[in-house]
Amino acid sequence: MATIKLTDDLGLDADIQLAPFSSLLKYFQQLPALRLTNGDFSKAGGLTLDQPALTALTSGLSFANSVSIGPGANALSISAGAHGSLELIQPTPTVANLPDVYSGDIGIAAGTCYVGLGVQASVGVAVGPDAGLLQFGVGPGETIDIRNYRNFPLKQGITLLDAVEQTVGSFLIPASADDLASLPDGAVATATGTGTLKLSATANLLAVTNPLASVALPALLPALSVTAGGVAQVGASFELKGTFQICAQKQAAGHVHLGWYREKAAELAVTATAGASVSAGFGTTDLFSTIIGAISSSATADLAELQKAGLPPDQISAIQGAVKAAVDRKLELALSAAISVTESTDAAFLYDIEVAALTPGSRQALNQALTGDLSGLHGGALAGITEVQSVWGNARKAGIQLDVNLLGIFNFGSISTLASSGEVLFEPATGALVITDKVTAQRIRSTAVNFGADTQKLRHVMAESFLLTAAYQGSQRQIGGPALRCSHDFFDLQNATGRDQMQRDLGVGAALGLFSGEDATLPAGVGDFGRTMIHARTDYDSGLAAALFLDPTGAPVPEPFYENMGRAAVQLLVNEGDDDAVRRGPAIDDDLWGRLKAQGQPGFAQLFPGVPAPLVGAITADYTAIMWWAGAMAGAGQRLAAMGKWLGQHPAAAPDDPEFQSLRQDLAAHLKQVASTTSEQFGEPWGLIAMDEASGRRAGASILIVGPQLVRTKQRVLAATAGS
Repeated sequence: MATIKLTDDLGLDADIQLAPFSSLLKYFQQLPALRLTNGDFSKAGGLTLDQPALTALTSGLSFANSVSIGPGANALSISAGAHGSLELIQPTPTVANLPDVYSGDIGIAAGTCYVGLGVQASVGVAVGPDAGLLQFGVGPGETIDIRNYRNFPLKQGITLLDAVEQTVGSFLIPASADDLASLPDGAVATATGTGTLKLSATANLLAVTNPLASVALPALLPALSVTAGGVAQVGASFELKGTFQICAQKQAAGHVHLGWYREKAAELAVTATAGASVSAGFGTTDLFSTIIGAISSSATADLAELQKAGLPPDQISAIQGAVKAAVDRKLELALSAAISVTESTDAAFLYDIEVAALTPGSRQALNQALTGDLSGLHGGALAGITEVQSVWGNARKAGIQLDVNLLGIFNFGSISTLASSGEVLFEPATGALVITDKVTAQRIRSTAVNFGADTQKLRHVMAESFLLTAAYQGSQRQIGGPALRCSHDFFDLQNATGRDQMQRDLGVGAALGLFSGEDATLPAGVGDFGRTMIHARTDYDSGLAAALFLDPTGAPVPEPFYENMGRAAVQLLVNEGDDDAVRRGPAIDDDLWGRLKAQGQPGFAQLFPGVPAPLVGAITADYTAIMWWAGAMAGAGQRLAAMGKWLGQHPAAAPDDPEFQSLRQDLAAHLKQVASTTSEQFGEPWGLIAMDEASGRRAGASILIVGPQLVRTKQRVLAATAGS
C-alpha cells in the first residue's frame, strides 16, 4: 500500500496510507511529503474529536518539493513551500456551514465535525487532449484552489490524527465521473478558480416586428407581407468568464450533487455567438433567412426576391453581420439576466448525479463538463444526470425576444424589398434588429460599432416614427387598412451606473405602473451597479393608436388633455427628494402652469427667483416638450377627425378619392412638420410615459433592466380596445 509522510515542527511523524482511489495516486506524478507548519498535532492528534480541548484548529500545509499533477503536459503544479492548509471545523453558534464553499448551505450537522484539506495549484499551458481534465476551465497561469471536506461523527472515539489521516489518504480532485463515484458519503470536494465556462445549446427566439412609418408615405399604403412575429430556432455557444467554484457533495444512496457557483457579488461576463451559418447568399440556414421565416407572411417569396436582387457581396456580408450581432447581443442579455437574478448562494448550474446509472454517453458529457464545457449536459436527457438548476434553462423558460424594427416598411411592403434597397443594422444596447431605408440609415448609423446603430440617434428616430405610425394607423383604421401593432421604446446602455442613475431607471418602471415596493427600491450597500442596460417598451394596436387622438365619438382629443398628460409624466419621473425636484412645481400646480403659458419662455426665470439657471433650463425644456407634444397630438387628432367625418358623409367613397387624399395629405403635411421639430425629450423616458398616460395605461408595457448587481423585469398586457 502506498503511503506519504506527514510531519510537523513538534515531532509528528506519520505515514499515511492512501486509499486506492486517492487523487494523490491517480494524478500526482510523484507522491508529496507534507509538513504542517503550525498547530501542535503531535499532542492534539491523540485526542478524540469530542474532546472540549479540540475546537477549531487550522494549520498551513507545506510541500517539501514541487509536485506535477496530471498528464505529461503538467496541467497543474504545486510549488515547494506552503501551498495548502489543514483545518478542523467544529460547529459553533457562529459557524454553521462549511467555510469557503460558495453554495453557503452545506451545514455542519449536530454531533459531527469536518476536517478540511486544501491545496493551491498553478495552471500550466494545456498541451495535448488530456490536459484540460484537471483545469476545470480555469485559465493558464491562474491558481486553482482544491479543497476536500470529510465529515466525522463526534461520539465514536475517532482521534484527530485518525481523521486527518483519513482525509489526506482519501484526497480527491473532482475531475471525472470516477472521482465523483469515489467521494466518501457526506464528503465535499471543491475546485475554485478564475477562467471560462463554455456552453452550447439551442435557443428559441421570438422575433417580434415593430412596423414604423416614415414621413414620406405613398398615397395608398401597400399590403404588408409582415406578421406580428414568430419563433426562430438558432444554435448558440456561450462563454462565461469570471471566478467560479465547482462543488461536489456526496449524498445518500450513491448520488452526488454537482454544482457550478459564481463568486459572490462578482460579475460574470457573458459572451454569446449564434451558431446558424453566415452564408454568401440567402437560403434556409443563414441567420437572416431564419429571421425572415419567422416574421414574413410570404417568407418563400421574400427569400426568392432577395436571391433575385443580386446584392453585392459586401451588402450581403453587412446584412448577415448585423443580424448575427443582434442575435448574439440578445442571447448575451438573456443569459446575463438569468445569472444575475440567481441568489449569490444559488448554483448557476446544478445537477444530481446517480453515478451507478451513468451510461458511456452521459459519463462522457459529465467528464466534458468537469473540464469547463457544459454543452453535453444541455444536449438532451442523459441517463443518471438530472438537472436541478440551470441559468440557461431559466433563460429559455423566461423567453428570449428579438425585436425587429422595420423603419419605413409602409413604403416598401415587404421585408426583402426594404432590406435590399435599404440597410440592416443592430442596436448595441438591446440587441434589437433595425431594417430601414437608406435615408434613415444615414441618420442613425453608428461610427463606432460595425453594423451598429447609434443608440441615442435611433431612440430619437424611433420615437418620432412611433408618433407618425400611431397617427397613420388611426387613419388606416378608418378605411379598413392593415391592423398591426407598433411600439414606443426607450433604451440605453450605461457603462457605469451609480445609485442616482439606477434610481432613475427604476423610476421608469414605477412611472409605467410596473414597479412598486421592493421592485422600485434600490438594494442597500451597492454604490456601483456596473454596466447596465434598460429597455422600456409600450405596445399599441390599431384601435388604441386611434384612441390616442380621438374620443369614442370620433371627436379630436383637446390639446389641454395632452398638456395634463405631459405634466403627469413629469410628476411620475421626478421625485420630491430629487436634485431637480423644482421641476415638479409646474407639473402639479395648475396656476403656475397657467402663469408659464402667459409669461412665455423668456420670462420663466422671473417665476422662479433663486432657482439656479440649469434648473430653470430644465423647467423650460419640460415646458417646450409638453407644448410641442400637445400641439402635435391635438393637430393630428383634428385631421383624423376631419377624415372620419368625411368618410361618414361619403361611405361609398374609394380610398383614392381626391377629396379624401387631400385630407390625408393635410395630415401628412402636419406630421412632416411634427417630425422636423420633434423634441429630444420625446426620445427620453418622458415621451414614453406621456404617451402611456394618454392611452389611460391601456398600452401593453414591459421593462427590462439588466446589470451585474441588479435585474428587474415586469410587463402588462395590452388592454382590449373597441374594434381591435
